[in-house]
Amino acid sequence: MIAPADLALLPGRSNPIFLEGKLLPLTLAQARQLDLINGQVVEATVQSRGGDDLSLLMRGKLIDVPASPLTNGWQVGQSLTLQVHAGAAGLFLQAQPSTNLAAGQPQFFSRVGNLLFRPPGLEQLGQLFKPGVLDALLQASGRVDLLGQWRSMQLSLAQFGPQQLAQAINRAVINAMGPEVRLLKGLPVPPEDPKQLLRKLMAALAGKDEDEEGSSPDALGRLGRAVDDLESSQVQAVQAQAQKEMLITLMLPFADADPIELQFRRAPRKEGEERPPLTVNVHSRSQEIGEVWLKTQLHGMDRVELTMWAVREGVVEQARARSGELGAQLAEAGLAMKSFQVIHGARPQGTADWVPSGRGMVIDIRA
Repeated sequence: MIAPADLALLPGRSNPIFLEGKLLPLTLAQARQLDLINGQVVEATVQSRGGDDLSLLMRGKLIDVPASPLTNGWQVGQSLTLQVHAGAAGLFLQAQPSTNLAAGQPQFFSRVGNLLFRPPGLEQLGQLFKPGVLDALLQASGRVDLLGQWRSMQLSLAQFGPQQLAQAINRAVINAMGPEVRLLKGLPVPPEDPKQLLRKLMAALAGKDEDEEGSSPDALGRLGRAVDDLESSQVQAVQAQAQKEMLITLMLPFADADPIELQFRRAPRKEGEERPPLTVNVHSRSQEIGEVWLKTQLHGMDRVELTMWAVREGVVEQARARSGELGAQLAEAGLAMKSFQVIHGARPQGTADWVPSGRGMVIDIRA
């Protein structure tokens, strides 16, 4: 928690980075969200906001950083060690020199910690999985084998049905915690693992000359951020299991449509209470119907609560008009629709269903 004396000194708005002393001022809201105290040492990872704009990912929160001579040497994905200082104008973050512990240890702890507290979602992976995007990079790499592997992973929306959905989810769930967990258990790594596909593609593009097609740093950066999405979801899945919870996030790629993000979530059962509902979150960015979020909660084995957010007004009206039809279809499947709420607009931020707790923590990143 932040000491009251420190809170009284915090500024009310963001300030630019002070080049002298390498200080990054924090707003009162940022300090509260990050749960910082004077003298604390924290880790951060440099993230891209597009173009030359950068931000710092720290404890699952992004802090915007304006371009300046201070940031010229920063690289996307770079890990930074920062110390909290209380000054006359509030709380600041000051860059610290790298520690000299065992080789690779600071970077490992920083990366795992930031992956664990990274904001949920697979946005970067979704951009890469749009029809034709990854195909172009694979063709430029010259790896025909990887292109064939990617084709086998893609689905067809025109031929998509319950059976195809079940097969795709089963395949994705196998990869939910990453190939590392399967190897530790003595299990084989499935050939459809998207993370291994992206890493092999990065290696192929990194070996090309700078003037060759597909060898740009931008392409490698996009691939690296997509891998971060996957590894973050895998670390969070392992942590959730340690907390006796379920958290599986996956992306379904289509050859003829934009990808769909799915998340399966179940909170731990508390003593003396009923088993918590199974929550299924669906996020689609279809060009035809716009951005849509659907939250489904299954209570017991047969009671369903639905909440839908849609950006386009026409989609909202259509969903409300067909709610009776949806209820009838669920009844045919043996499910009772308790409620169906349709909201015009984007799903509010801060509605994430899961945050890591201290229980069975994969790694302690607090100073």
